[in-house]
Amino acid sequence: MLLNCQEENEMSKCRVLFMLAAVVGLFSGPTEGGLVDFTSDAVSTWSPSGAVITQGISNTAPVGVRIGAQAQSTFTITATATNESDITWTGYVLSLDPEADATFVEGSAGSTKFNTALYPDAWTIEFWEPQVVLPGQVVTLQFDVNIPDDTFYTFTLTQTPIPEPATILLLGFGGVLLLRKRLASK
Repeated sequence: MLLNCQEENEMSKCRVLFMLAAVVGLFSGPTEGGLVDFTSDAVSTWSPSGAVITQGISNTAPVGVRIGAQAQSTFTITATATNESDITWTGYVLSLDPEADATFVEGSAGSTKFNTALYPDAWTIEFWEPQVVLPGQVVTLQFDVNIPDDTFYTFTLTQTPIPEPATILLLGFGGVLLLRKRLASK
């Protein structure tokens, strides 16, 4: 669109139009988004730039947290979990829904107990060694999540503590003995 700014009155209008176009251009750039909704059974606080989750985990079943975010953004989540089970944890796995577009930012993960953070794919972080999380102990995990360029986006973060292999073996052996006893009594 070309503007004809011949007369002084028209020049004044042109200046206003150019100023208006500059202001609109300045403020219509990419918007910064972030967390806008956080649903969890655990104690949690959140802001647009990140979230802090504090929870007690009483077994090794996966624990899900629903998170809502807006516009493209990378934000930090700090998860603190207390081992309220009778099982020692030797690792911890965080996963996002692979069908969704949210991904972990590789290289962003850290932990107070597990120094090894592996990224088998964009939706999984595995924490391992050197320490274990004994019953009653606390582990803190920190990591970044990147969400797609959508107006509103909801995804689920699943946390799964990994039990010590000897504990799994004992539980499995106990289950086999219990099953054998039930079958023998019939």
